[in-house]
Amino acid sequence: MLELDMDLPPGVRADAARPLLREQMADAGALWLEGLREAFATDAETGAVTEWRDSICGCVAHPTEPSIGHTLLSEADGLSGLALRAGTHCGLVVDKVDPDPAGWSMAVIYLPPETGGARTLLTLNAGSGDGRSATYLFLSDDGDRFTVKGTGGALELTAPVEGPRSRPRLATVTQRGSELAFQENGGAIHSVVGSDAAMSGNADLFIGCRSHRPGLLKTLGASVILEVLFWRDHTLLLPRKEADRAQHMALRRYMLWGH
Repeated sequence: MLELDMDLPPGVRADAARPLLREQMADAGALWLEGLREAFATDAETGAVTEWRDSICGCVAHPTEPSIGHTLLSEADGLSGLALRAGTHCGLVVDKVDPDPAGWSMAVIYLPPETGGARTLLTLNAGSGDGRSATYLFLSDDGDRFTVKGTGGALELTAPVEGPRSRPRLATVTQRGSELAFQENGGAIHSVVGSDAAMSGNADLFIGCRSHRPGLLKTLGASVILEVLFWRDHTLLLPRKEADRAQHMALRRYMLWGH
């Protein structure tokens, strides 16, 4: 055991990563659905997840229209999260996250399946939410590559999956106007320039699916979603301000020490 007879700054203590990130995100007015058992509400009879409560902004993720009773809680090795099943609509949605037109970011920490792809992880849907609107942008893990795509072809980015299946993965997305960026864990930041996907206004954040539409079963994979984070006006991967860099550093530190 290593013992140091001195006071250490909070950033070097492993147990400080969560409160430090929570403090940073509270300052930013961000959303964080944490993988803590107490953040989930479940049905007493079926065990299905009925709510996933954010601890910062008071937002609540609730089951989408087709997923009532489908979303189960996964608890293993001290980690709690949403257990998604391939071909079954198990999604949740946070209504009205309202991204800033000047730029926003979202991130997810998840356990991939043993085989195949996790498929749809997050979707920012600025349309009607029924899946028939052309205004949404999704993040998908297809097994060997990530895809971030805005419907209508405004923005599209792919990147290879590099992390092992045995460990949680962090996938982060930033849109800033006509620019789109993606990062897995602390790896390379991939970016493209297209046309502005107009992801602003009354947009909803879908978790594990793309909309309330019951179809599109091929987009629904198996994974355990452990944490969901959303910054309505911070561009972590395409920083404009020092605050963007601070949020990104806190997130990476949390992934390093918390998972």
